Amino acid sequence: MSEGRKSQVVLLDDRHLDILIQPKLFAHELLDLVSSHFNLKEKEYFGLAYKDETGHFHWLQLDRRVLEHELPKKSRPLQLFFSIRFYIESISYLRDRVTVELFYEQAKHSLHKGHLDCDSVTVFELAAHCLQATHGDFYDEDIARRQLKKLPVLPTSTLQEHPSITYCEDEVIVQYKKLEGQTRGGAIVSYMTIIESVPTYGIHFYEVKDKSGLPWWLGLSHKGISVYDHNDKRTPRRVFAWKQLENLYFRDKKFSIEVHDPKRVSVSRRTFGPGNVNVHAWFTCNASLTKCIWSMAVSQHQFYLDRKQSKSQLPQVRSLTEIAADLCHSNNSLNSSAPNSISRTNSSVSLTNLSLSTNNSAPHLTADDLESSSTAQRDMHSALKERRHALEEIVKKKTEQLKALCLQEASLTGSLPQETPLNPDEPLPQIRKRVGTSFSLSPEILKTSQEDAVTALELDYDIQDKIVKAAQRLSQDPTVSRSVRKQRRQSYHRAHSKVHRGLALFIIYLLYHVFCFFFSVKGHGAETTLVRSTPFVSGFYRRYGSISIC
Repeated sequence: MSEGRKSQVVLLDDRHLDILIQPKLFAHELLDLVSSHFNLKEKEYFGLAYKDETGHFHWLQLDRRVLEHELPKKSRPLQLFFSIRFYIESISYLRDRVTVELFYEQAKHSLHKGHLDCDSVTVFELAAHCLQATHGDFYDEDIARRQLKKLPVLPTSTLQEHPSITYCEDEVIVQYKKLEGQTRGGAIVSYMTIIESVPTYGIHFYEVKDKSGLPWWLGLSHKGISVYDHNDKRTPRRVFAWKQLENLYFRDKKFSIEVHDPKRVSVSRRTFGPGNVNVHAWFTCNASLTKCIWSMAVSQHQFYLDRKQSKSQLPQVRSLTEIAADLCHSNNSLNSSAPNSISRTNSSVSLTNLSLSTNNSAPHLTADDLESSSTAQRDMHSALKERRHALEEIVKKKTEQLKALCLQEASLTGSLPQETPLNPDEPLPQIRKRVGTSFSLSPEILKTSQEDAVTALELDYDIQDKIVKAAQRLSQDPTVSRSVRKQRRQSYHRAHSKVHRGLALFIIYLLYHVFCFFFSVKGHGAETTLVRSTPFVSGFYRRYGSISIC
């Protein structure tokens, strides 16, 4: 370790600086070296960080040596990231042009990497401002498409939401045409004004869980600590402002905060601790991440206190028009002035120029442009590939739902629908066939409105007679096995016995009513006609003839 450790400092445009970190090098000294690469004066907003295995940033403490931190133990070169650590309300508080340029680069980088949750309309508008700031006024649609492909301005989530990249490019070009005549400084200021209104801008998110195991997002910013649903980073569930916090502490995987609650008052003097303090706790996947969240929260709280105490010493807030004019004074953005102590590879140059071509001529393609174009093409290819996988998953789920509905329909109807999706080698599913009724009831019985016992007996007899005939046909089916035929013959005999018992009841009931009617009425009047007019009695007379009573 005495000879140092090879490292790479990744800049905001994904370029990197190769550097050999010595054991005695402090973090603030390394930050000074990187800041001198941009002639950066306002270094208090920036920091250096490394990523852990969960993808979270761990920020270097400026008062400690670089190699004293819990850095990754992998053999490959150590990778550190130069980024904004402390955000502010507006770029109006920034004094230097270079700082505004770096905030602009950080916003573009965060949007392209998907760190900002932003709707598609805002993304298209931001991409148009980026085109205006980089290439000037709109000249030709084909040229604008080529220029857009070289700029990392469209996040993967936006490309996945829409049917094609061409559609996204069309929407950006529509917004691009509206910005004609806007200067480079004005485009950057407009870009930052829009991005500062995005709810997730300026917030460092960390994934945590509550005591019941539900996942949440903790958002740390210059305003305080916010709690978000795991599937919604735009609207916080709760916001704890820094002035409400009494204490921050952690232990192992648990991170806790004490929040002052003026509405809560202690009811007893024996209560341990202040009675108007609420404690909120969350848990992380490992102790290192818990310490990282605590350290970031402490530094953000200290940044809030420093700005609050030195509010009277803060410089006068500049107008956005003044900032735009300051950005237009320089033809090149972020010139490179790295010292000799930083060794750079061929690709480790300063940030790309943001004012490449503002005239009406087509831009000349350099090696850097070709490299940016290939990077943009790779990003678009990966985005399209991810969208294809997402669409395939949706089609697969819908196909499974259609297959389940078709099988359900087949179980009800007894036949498989033609729309059932089956794989080429998949056999037809076994469907139990449904046997419908082979008989129909008499329409005279069904249409009658009489609800007397005779009508009910007629209907019951008719149904049982049809059942007997159907059971007889089933018992004579030669295609089934002997055991099945035996069971069907038994069913037939039971149905036949039942219909004979019913017929006997019909005859007895009819004889009873005829007997009563014969002795109550003299002659054959209207009542006799009424009795004979019922369907069952008329059928009985046709089948058995007249009955003589001795």
